Amino acid sequence: MKWPNTRLLAIPALVLISFAALGPACRSPKYPDGLYAEVATNKGLIVLKLEFEKTPLTVADFVGLAEGTIDNTASPAGTPYFDNTKWHRVVPGHVIQCGMGAAGKAEGPGYEFPNEIVLPDLDHGRAGMVGMANGGPHTNGSQWYITLADRSYLDGDYTVFGAVVAGLDVVTSIVQDDEVQTVRIVRVGKKARAFRPTTAAFKAMVDEARVRVAKAEAEKKAKEDELVQTNWPGAIAASDGLLYVVEKPGAGRPPGEGDTVKAVYSGKAPLADKAFVSTADRGKPYWAGTPEPFELVVGKPGVNPGLDAAIAGMAKGEKRLVVVPAALGYKRSGFYAKQRPGEKRFVISPDTLLVYEVEVLDIVRPKR
Repeated sequence: MKWPNTRLLAIPALVLISFAALGPACRSPKYPDGLYAEVATNKGLIVLKLEFEKTPLTVADFVGLAEGTIDNTASPAGTPYFDNTKWHRVVPGHVIQCGMGAAGKAEGPGYEFPNEIVLPDLDHGRAGMVGMANGGPHTNGSQWYITLADRSYLDGDYTVFGAVVAGLDVVTSIVQDDEVQTVRIVRVGKKARAFRPTTAAFKAMVDEARVRVAKAEAEKKAKEDELVQTNWPGAIAASDGLLYVVEKPGAGRPPGEGDTVKAVYSGKAPLADKAFVSTADRGKPYWAGTPEPFELVVGKPGVNPGLDAAIAGMAKGEKRLVVVPAALGYKRSGFYAKQRPGEKRFVISPDTLLVYEVEVLDIVRPKR
């Protein structure tokens, strides 16, 4: 029997009856073919369906840690990594997160592996989706989360590798420091029974993924270079790595250390086809609309290092087009705007090239 689309989380009636009869100590009913994780908590049982055919690397990590078959620096060989740990991060309406090994003493397993994004098949579009937490692109380890609502703004930046198929009521009851008592893997069907991660096999998968990532990053860099050369061939290279075109000259000298600059900008992430504008909130970006003036004190952190440096070199009334490479923009952390009621959260993904049209409206120079 083939499992339905996990995005719908549809469960056959007979399976629902089996799940409903489960208690924390009563496990492993007859599942449809697939790979499952039974997560016993102090609040009850959560059952995950793991997408081992779509995200084999990520599921190999999860299963290998859960069963102690992948070497790591937090636990001795053969030790179930997730047992007797806690839900160490709970954000209402967002996610519940766990996966710190050695009873919460180890943030990760001592290794990292690349993202494994499979869109649109596996996304964050509803409660109950299971994903890998990370500290930036391709820094996955052992920490994982379950969504509590539509978190689709995370798509593309975090790996989704499964979904809750039973116990969503338990998921929503979890509070910080609730217990993950055990995580047990259940295999149903020939393919699932053959999925048995080892350290050697996992390392080989990681190496293959890193080659794939390096190729993708090189292709992305080539696209960025081509875009800049095609659209702004005469751009001036600044000493700090920025590129800019003066669209309207200003008057007077640029601001100095400690001067306050009033500016406004419109921006875009051209490869992502995303536009945004400045806000009065220290210039933080938001969806496209009418740009709002903001103030920046030269020498203090403002919008991001690249735009801050560009503005510091502009005179009053000057307007520039500024190309900010990711390393001088929001780097590998990206930018997540505050959630506004009724709106999808605005996000600039990690490692994104940014292009601004920025204008300096005024410069206030304190008396010295």
